[in-house]
Amino acid sequence: MNRIQQQGFIFGVVATLIALGSALAPTVDPLASLLLVATLIFFLGVPHGALDPCFAQKLLAVKGWRAWLQFVVIYLGLAGCVVLIWWQVPLVFMSGFLIISILHFSRDLAPPTAKITTLLYGGAVIVLPTLLHFSEMLALFTLIVGAESAQTIVIALRALAWPWVVALAILICFEATKNWRVGFEILSVSLLSVVAQPLIAFTVYFCGMHSLRHLLRTQQYVNLPVGRLLWICLLPMLGVSALVALGWLYLPMSSYDSRMLQFVFVTLAALTVPHMLLVDRARYVS
Repeated sequence: MNRIQQQGFIFGVVATLIALGSALAPTVDPLASLLLVATLIFFLGVPHGALDPCFAQKLLAVKGWRAWLQFVVIYLGLAGCVVLIWWQVPLVFMSGFLIISILHFSRDLAPPTAKITTLLYGGAVIVLPTLLHFSEMLALFTLIVGAESAQTIVIALRALAWPWVVALAILICFEATKNWRVGFEILSVSLLSVVAQPLIAFTVYFCGMHSLRHLLRTQQYVNLPVGRLLWICLLPMLGVSALVALGWLYLPMSSYDSRMLQFVFVTLAALTVPHMLLVDRARYVS
């Protein structure tokens, strides 16, 4: 097994164990869960996006301070537009964020997996939690975009959930006959998404699969050691930290739970749009 395959197998085992443990464990305190999610996503999830300068240099040939300044302005401008959409039309914001997340996460599966398989896989962590955690999903989305928008979105996800899980079950059997590692990876993500609490499932997937796989692929793509990549992401992470601090101060006054969820997911959405537009142009070999 290469490193991508090893990472997928280890993640599959860990995700399956967490899913099975979640079925037996008591419900986690909401505040403690939020703090854990925010901490893990910031320190283990967000840094993979801080590697975007590597892709800007290789894909866009960005060189010199003027070119880098233009890149940063455009990048932050796109992120700012996402925040503005959330502020003005939350239903459009959340619908768009979920769609681009499915598309972006679909690239985590190793090529040349069929497109329908990758799309169903990418949507597992978004759609499947509504099967057993409808009320919790509704409560979470309400804190982010308000009750009316949340109800519209969660009901739509619930309508998709059973057809989605049936299609995934068929594809797991099909993919397992061709490559058991791909089948196991899809199974573990699906099980995690159905059984575990939604915030825990998303965090485990985002940090343990999506971010780590992106780091490994970036290292392959630019052919740099991990230590060098960590240095590259240091300055962007400092910038993100400053912007996050400002964002926290200027979020609308609301309950602590609501502010924390908005802080995490609006920030993720804002950074995901320019990140996806940039890195999804790359062609990986797994």
